[in-house]
Order: sequence, then structure tokens, then C-alpha cells
Amino acid sequence: MVKIGLLAVAISIPLLGCNVDPPPPSTGGVEGGGGSEPDTPGACERGVVVVTSDYQSTNIAIAKLDGTTLSPSFVSSGATKPGLSLALSGDVDVPAVAPPSGRVVLIDRYGTNVITWMDLETAEVIAQLPVGQGFESNPHDYIEVDEDRAFVSRFGSNPAPGAEPFDEGGDLLILDTKKYAIEGRIALPEEREGLLPRPSGVTRVGDDVVVSLGRLAADFSDEGEGRFVGVSPAENAVAWTVDIEKLHGCGRVAVSPSGERLAVACSSRFDADAMKFDPATSDIVIYDARSTPPREIKRLGVARKLDAGIQPSLAFASEDILLAKTYGGNASAGDSVFSVNIGTGAVTPLGEASQPFVFGGVHCSPGCGDVCLLSDAERSKLRRWKVTANGALEALEDVTVDTQIGLPPRFIGGL
Repeated sequence: MVKIGLLAVAISIPLLGCNVDPPPPSTGGVEGGGGSEPDTPGACERGVVVVTSDYQSTNIAIAKLDGTTLSPSFVSSGATKPGLSLALSGDVDVPAVAPPSGRVVLIDRYGTNVITWMDLETAEVIAQLPVGQGFESNPHDYIEVDEDRAFVSRFGSNPAPGAEPFDEGGDLLILDTKKYAIEGRIALPEEREGLLPRPSGVTRVGDDVVVSLGRLAADFSDEGEGRFVGVSPAENAVAWTVDIEKLHGCGRVAVSPSGERLAVACSSRFDADAMKFDPATSDIVIYDARSTPPREIKRLGVARKLDAGIQPSLAFASEDILLAKTYGGNASAGDSVFSVNIGTGAVTPLGEASQPFVFGGVHCSPGCGDVCLLSDAERSKLRRWKVTANGALEALEDVTVDTQIGLPPRFIGGL
């Protein structure tokens, strides 16, 4: 086991230039969280964590499940915070799956490669842990697998491993969440020469952790078909593999409220010269989670219907309805958001942006308030919908979650 000591030296971030206003202070923690009354006791999250960012500065806000703000600046990259030894960068994400520990977990990605744990009620830093091991590991997601361990997906692979323990990358790093130390790694498969596994989003399906693999070349010039794998936390090993044939750019696996269905959105191969996505290699695929490995049930054909690439993040609004997005650049200049009925394939448009790449994280709370959220960087707001009894998504008023610093929302995580 490699143990990395806790980083507990307070820092202050110098302001560059003259006549610059100091950053506003933290608005503090949240007592008890912001969850709704659950339909099933203990099943609801306490709220959401929202990353607001201009990709140079980052602010973390805490909100209720309906998107209304509880703490607009829980912590930010521009404010001094006791215990924050490694300052936040402009490239920060949060776990999609709510950590059972109740801690706020921040994933500082490319260039920083650090996991930060914070106390929700006090907004104090508990610990920080570098996960780069001497290279750009670019951590993408985090999931707690039991009371003492968590997995971190490391998107980056080390071209010259061997200088430090656990410095290979392209893996799941195993963390001891009591000691805040690295205790091991799980290698992830890639059999095709020239490709790297590129693990990204993770979720829990039954006893297994499901990891989406990007399967990209080191220089991003080549890409394999979609794939996700099931990893056994009991064995610390890959238990099964599902290939998503003829589709590319596939994202995190979404789990239905019952746990019986899975959905995966694939965005396609992106043509950088034409700035377009190919609908022929993009779609949403539904799986039966009751079989191991999950069995493909159907493809919804939405990319061809909409003549656009489907963004790789989506959410179940109910057992039968998905909230999903397209990238701008094909059928429209801007991103679009829509719902789709899994049974019928019917698509309902819910809104558009005037620019591409401005719609970000999505989050729904079926059975726990039944509100869906979408981060809209163009408006600097969260778009919101109420899921009705017949499965329709009725628009609610947009809300501004970062009322302290004013950065646009990018990502939404569970809490």
C-alpha cells in the first residue's frame, strides 16, 4: 500500500494585478442537506452539488433537489479556505453518484489530479489526495464502494510507467477513504493496438461498479466502438464486458429508478474539420440490468430522427422517460434538450440554446420531488422541469445557483 500524507496546510491565493476586488468568502456548509421527502425511506439524495466554471476559475454550489440554492459558494478556486492545501483549478467535476459517506467530493482533473473531501455541514476540507503519481492521470469520476474504499477512474494513461507505484493510469485507482491513501489499482482492458481504455463515468449496478470506456488513441486520432465493463469490488477485477457495436463516444451508464433498466448515450465520432457529429454512429441504447452482463433490449434511433449527435450524459426522469441532449452543429446551431419515451421512442423537444457546447450536466430525482435539472452555461442558469404523473416534463422557472460569484453552471453531481 502507498500512503500519501494528508495535506492540511492552509493557503491564501494571491490576487494578480492592482485594484482587484478580493474574492467573496465562502457561504458555508449546509445543515442536513436539501433533500425532499422520499417515496421510499432513505432512497433520496440530500441535494445536488453544482460546479460553476469559466474553465479558469471554479465555484462549487450546493442546491436542493429542485435546484434552489442552499450555499451559492460552498468553496471556490479564488477564495482562501482553511485546509485547502492544493487550490482548485478551472477543471473540476463532482461524482455523479452521491457518496454514501455524505461528504462532498471534488475531482480536480487535468493539470492538478487531486481528490478533495469536504464536510457538507461545515464546508471544511477533510483531506486532499494527489492521484497523478507523476503523470497527467486526469481523474474523471469517483464512487464509494463500501465504508472504507472508493474507486477513481483515471482517464489518462502514462506513456512511461514504472517511476512510481500505481503510475500506469487507464484504470480504477482504489482509495482507502479512512486513511485517504492509495491502496491499489484495477487495470482496464483494451485489446486493440493503438487505443487506450480511457475510463470515464462510473455507476453502481447491483454488486458491480460499471465503468464506461472511451477507447481513444493517445493523440485522439482514433476511436474504438463503445464499451462498458462491470468491475467486482469484492474481487477488485473486471467481471464482464459489454461492447456497444457500431456506436462511438458513449457516456456514463444511467440506471432506472427500479434498477432494472440501463441507458447509454453515444455521441458518435466527431468530425473536427466540419464541426459535426455523425448520427449514424450515435444513439441511445437500453439494456436489461437483470442479466449479467446486461443484455441489450433496443436502440431508440433518436440521433437519426434529430439529425444530431446525442450528448453522452442523460438521466432517467421516470422508469419510462429519459432526459437527454444533442450537440449543436448539425440540425441546429445550438445544443438542444429533449425527453424520449423508452417504450414508444417518441421524442419531445424541451428547449434549445443558440450556441453549441453550453448544455452540461443533467440530474433527475424520480420519486424524490420529481424534478429534472440541466446546467445551461449560455443562460448561466439551471433549467428545470417537473415530471408529471403521465410522464410529461413541464417547464419550471430557471434558477441561478451561483448567486455569489456568477460563474455559469457546468456539471451536477449527487449529494
